[in-house]
This record gives sequence, structure tokens and C-alpha cells, in this order.
Amino acid sequence: MSYDEFSRQFLAELDYNQERENLQLVHESSLDPSAPYQKRGVVIPKPYDELCTGKVITMSYLPGPKLEEEAKRQLESLGIDTSGGISQIIKDAAKDAANNPDEAENGELVRRVTRRIDEAHHSPFSWKITASRIFSQVFGFDSILWAVRAARRAMLWSQAGAVACIRSVPQALVSQKWAEWADAHQSASAQARQLSLTSAWIDALFDVHGHQVFSLGVFNSDCHPGNILVIEEEDGKPSTRLGLIDYGQCKHLKPEEQYKVARLILSVANNEPDANIAKAFRDLNIVTKNDSTEFLAKFGRLMFGEFKAEHLSHDWHKKLHSQDKVLYFPKELSMVYRTSLLLRGLAVSLQLNRSIGHEWEAH
Repeated sequence: MSYDEFSRQFLAELDYNQERENLQLVHESSLDPSAPYQKRGVVIPKPYDELCTGKVITMSYLPGPKLEEEAKRQLESLGIDTSGGISQIIKDAAKDAANNPDEAENGELVRRVTRRIDEAHHSPFSWKITASRIFSQVFGFDSILWAVRAARRAMLWSQAGAVACIRSVPQALVSQKWAEWADAHQSASAQARQLSLTSAWIDALFDVHGHQVFSLGVFNSDCHPGNILVIEEEDGKPSTRLGLIDYGQCKHLKPEEQYKVARLILSVANNEPDANIAKAFRDLNIVTKNDSTEFLAKFGRLMFGEFKAEHLSHDWHKKLHSQDKVLYFPKELSMVYRTSLLLRGLAVSLQLNRSIGHEWEAH
């Protein structure tokens, strides 16, 4: 499997000299106006070599909270307890899925994320999650995500309107209960504005990481929401810009590796026949017990296509993995897959469904 590759990457995070070199390389690439960083409002901090050592990395300061906070708010709106930390939940789910792609339990990140939350708190899923699964079977996964976002946006703006009305009334006429409610919901309008930015943030993250994988050949494989900052303006308000930090777990790809990975992802994005997707997988030297073309094609679409309602079903994954079993997963694909899992896990936590193939085909 890919344990050796993951071991190398995790040990690399302790090498501060290598991390500084990674950061310098990605920072310099972000200054290229033809790269997506500037047009997408993504900032990479600048390292200061003269102030760096083997134990300390000094870089430019990026003000603002982690994107993890917005993801937590979104999941909590679905009734999910995130006190254990959404970054760790998404990281663990992505690690399990990428480390053990042959296990049915690890096949789908949507289920992995929600199951991780469930395991962390030893409680049944929220009725909202259960209802969303049922509705997604009828109306489609994208429809239920859109409905959740629309409902949350409407709720936040209604709260903001109520707060404004309460604030406009003389304090002597407002009961203590209503005053306390207004205090507790005074950030509703800011949250509503921030919610409208999440789609652009996710698009930017996919674009930048696609550029890193296929153009630069160096990418951060640890892009969980704790390593993404929502940069604040001078007045303290959130902006449309994002900051990306922590380049300890960077993967370097050779041109021939980039080509093979790109061929697989494009075959999924273009909805090519099963034989084409399976061939692209085999060109990466994947080894399965039965060498099933149907299994490889379904597995490729699961990895790099859109989430579908059937992917929420454990039975679907169990049936898939009863067809064949992965014996060797390509090391050059392991960290690309992990990166895609982290990004898609973040997108789903913000009620957005993104296909890796469609997001990265332009690169």
C-alpha cells in the first residue's frame, strides 16, 4: 500500500529546512501573474531566510481566523457537534481513505467525515443528517446541499434583520431576554456575508492546488481547514482573500508522474468509457486482485468525480469492493488523492459538491 509514502511525508514535516525551501518555492510561484493566486486572492507567506534556522521558520504575518471556524459553523447548523475539531475530523477521514483505498469503510469521504464525528462523540447522527440522506436519494446530492445553504442564508439574514430592529428600539423598551438574544446574534449579518463567500473560497482552493499539482509540480498535501486563513482587512472585517500556511508536507511530482495523474483525472472529467479510465489507472501501475476494468472505472469516478447520493450508502461501497481488491496503490497518486480528499471534505462541510476532475481539468 502507500504507508511508505505517508511515512516519508509525515517525517518531512519535522524538517524545517525542507519546509522553508518548499514555502519559498510556492511563495515565488504565487507572484507570477499568470498563476491563479493573484486573480483568486490567495496569499502565500514570504519566508525570511536570514531569520530561519533548522528549528524556526520566520515568515510574513497573515492576519485572520482559520477557515476551520466557518466550516464548524456550517456543520453545527446541521446539528453536528464539532467540539472535537473539524480539521482533525477531515484530516483523519482523508488519511484513512487514502491509506486504505481497498477497504469499503474508507471508500467515501462524505461518510468518513460524518462517521468520524459520530465516533468522536459516541452519539447517533443528527436527524438532520439522516433526513438529508433520504432527501438526497430523491432529489440528488447537489439539491440537498443547495437547500441547506439557502436555508442557512435565509435564517442568518432574518436574524440580522431582527437584531437591527431590536437595536433601533429604545433600550428601555426592550426586555432583557430580547436584548440578550440580540447580543448573541449580533454577528448574523457578518456570517451571512461570509457564507456568500464560501463558494468563491472553495473554487480558489481547488484552482490553486490544481496549479501546484500540474504546473508547479510541488503541492501542499496537508491543506486541511486549519492551514487556511481568512485574511482580515485593516478594519477587522473578513475579505475575499485566503492565506495558505504550513508547507511541511509537500509532495514533489516528476513531469511523467504529473502526466499520468492528469490522464486519469481527465478520463474521469470527460466521462470516458470504463476501459479508458481503467487503462489510465493501470498506467500508474495500480495492482488489484482481479484486475477488474469495471472496478477500476468506478473507483476512479469515486475518487475524482462528483459525489452522488449512492456514495452515501455503505452497501454501495461494500458491493464495489466485493468486485476486486487493491493490492498496490501508486505512491505518486497517494498524496494527490489525499489532497483531493481534504479539499472535497472541506467543500462538503460547507455544503458544496465539487468534482476534482472538473475543477482540475483546466490545468
